[in-house]
Amino acid sequence: MRAYVLCGGLGTRLREVTKGGQKALVDVHGEPFLLLLLRQLKTAGVKHAVLCAGYRADQLETMLADLSQRAELSLDLAVESRPLGTGGALLNALQQHPADAPYLVLNADTYLAADAFCLRSDGVSSLILGVKVADRARYGSLQVAEDGHVIELLEKGETGPGLVNAGVYCFTVAAMDGEPLRPCSMELDLLPALIAQGELLAVTYAGPFIDIGTPDTLAMFKASPDWSAQQ
Repeated sequence: MRAYVLCGGLGTRLREVTKGGQKALVDVHGEPFLLLLLRQLKTAGVKHAVLCAGYRADQLETMLADLSQRAELSLDLAVESRPLGTGGALLNALQQHPADAPYLVLNADTYLAADAFCLRSDGVSSLILGVKVADRARYGSLQVAEDGHVIELLEKGETGPGLVNAGVYCFTVAAMDGEPLRPCSMELDLLPALIAQGELLAVTYAGPFIDIGTPDTLAMFKASPDWSAQQ
């Protein structure tokens, strides 16, 4: 199993902590957050990960060998020549490192338990991980049919409890066939195309879910019992 990790964001909300550095490498008790994520992928059975990088890709390149050794995971780097968005970053990485089996895609700034990365597509339908939250306002949420097929991705701002997009996917090899390399969004462009074809199924996840993208949420993660259990 291969994973593509989206590391290209500017990290503007976390700038006071990172001082302009790569957000995925933010320090968590002496180690980069990305290292924890890579170790979880290893635990989930992933053998090879591709870091999809843009902003401060140089920092990831400098640390690539060390991250690979410490996580005991084969790593490659796919660098954007220009900002491509979350969807374009994946398409760029697939051009540089094509997948020959269903593969994971995930964000490099979200903490979930290792079992969240055990998604395995049957090769026919792609999968999206949904997590139940008490208030969906901060997240894009999912409208799902009784048979598990995703009907619609809803924008941020929907209130009340429900299922939100955890930012973890398992795509079939054919899922991105025909998609030209271009700046695009995962949520606004690539996923709606799969939904229109009836090829995206939701899988519900019930574990910890923390976006570390702001100073407050990063502090919440560092203090969480879920993080402490990893030590």
